[in-house]
Amino acid sequence: MRSSFPFMFIAAAFGIVSGCVSVPERVQVNSETPSGDFSLASDSAFNNTWWNQFDDPILTDLIAKALDANKSLEAASANVRIAESLAARQQLERSYSTGVSARAELGRAPRPGQDVGFSLSSGIGASWEIDLFDRIGAQIAATEFDIEAAQQARRDIGVVVAGNTALNYIQLRGAQRRLEVARQNAETQAQGLDLLNTLLENGRATRLDVERARALYRTTLASLPRFEASARTAMSALAALTGQAANNPDAMLIGLVEKAGDIPEHRGLIAAGTLEDMIRRRPDIRRAEALIGRQLALSEATRADLFPRVSLNLDLSSIFDDTNDIGDLTSLGFGIGPSIQWAGPDLRRVRADIDISDARAEAEIAAYEDTVITALSEVEIAITNYTQELARRADLQQAAASAKRALELASLRFEEGQDDFLDVLEAQRTVLDAEDRLAESRFQASVQAIAAYRALGGVGLLDEAEPSTPEIILE
Repeated sequence: MRSSFPFMFIAAAFGIVSGCVSVPERVQVNSETPSGDFSLASDSAFNNTWWNQFDDPILTDLIAKALDANKSLEAASANVRIAESLAARQQLERSYSTGVSARAELGRAPRPGQDVGFSLSSGIGASWEIDLFDRIGAQIAATEFDIEAAQQARRDIGVVVAGNTALNYIQLRGAQRRLEVARQNAETQAQGLDLLNTLLENGRATRLDVERARALYRTTLASLPRFEASARTAMSALAALTGQAANNPDAMLIGLVEKAGDIPEHRGLIAAGTLEDMIRRRPDIRRAEALIGRQLALSEATRADLFPRVSLNLDLSSIFDDTNDIGDLTSLGFGIGPSIQWAGPDLRRVRADIDISDARAEAEIAAYEDTVITALSEVEIAITNYTQELARRADLQQAAASAKRALELASLRFEEGQDDFLDVLEAQRTVLDAEDRLAESRFQASVQAIAAYRALGGVGLLDEAEPSTPEIILE
């Protein structure tokens, strides 16, 4: 964290919005410490209490189970441990390094009259690099940014896993609700068909009325397997998300299919916040930010190669043969002193490496800006879709209520002989369509709430949320 590219990426995000972003032709870095805003995040874990706003204990239990057992999250956690181990390894570069050697030899010189001799030699050496030009410090900073990037990647996966778990659970409940609507309408249509057959026998109905009623009834029945398959598919996806085999789910998942439930609906406030809030919240943006810091640190480490590396070395050695004994001072030797290693005077390769590092930093900045642009688009789309679906759902609720009243009136007029059964069939078809559309809209509203959650990087819970008035707050 030695690079002084102050607020480049944060400023870039706000510049994108105002349409005045420009990428510098050359990234300039030096050894100053950046602002605290460009530092390792301490809140890598993400808050899943937002799901309480759906008021469905099964949903929150499933998400908790997925976050505990999902295999993608286990792999991401392992990547974090790898990054932490690499950072710990890099920290050791500030310390000394040692080496030990030992050698035994039995032989004779290739001259006449020489006896066979035995000798034993050993040595121990220590070296410590004096980090005069902050090469090691920059490399350590790069590994620390690697930890941040791995943590944010894990957090991003956590948001996705929670969202996908909720999405598949809601898909299962949505399929069950639409299945229930279809079954209820099929039962009503079957009763009407039985009535028509009776009326046909008594001469009060026609064969045309009967066949029309039968066609509507069979069409409704044909939709049932599709909803059942959708529920089963969602259960299989939930099994994978919670670390289970789809062909051997636990009792909880089996119970979800066997016992239907209503569609959970989001009831609360979705806090979009300011642009800066979103930038600090979304893990993909924070990961891209960390990758910029990592590359700037590596660029600084590359620049340090323009200067010599100075090390302090200490060597102790001993040799024992037939001319001395263990403990004899003549068998011991030592050496201490500095050493200098420099890539110069021809530094063309070093300068080429610097150009490569600078180009990579520019690429990371461009990737960051692209991530911010994509995030802004996703948030705008998610919020628009959610608000529009809420409005659509309100109209469909009124349409379904009107369709039921129309069916009651049509049935009454048919019983009184004022209209034929065609009006009843049309009213039944309208009720089925309206209730199915309403169930689908309730499902879509919850889906769009989840999309907003993911677009905002995992929004938090607002205590002042009204339990029955879904809204969106934009600051």
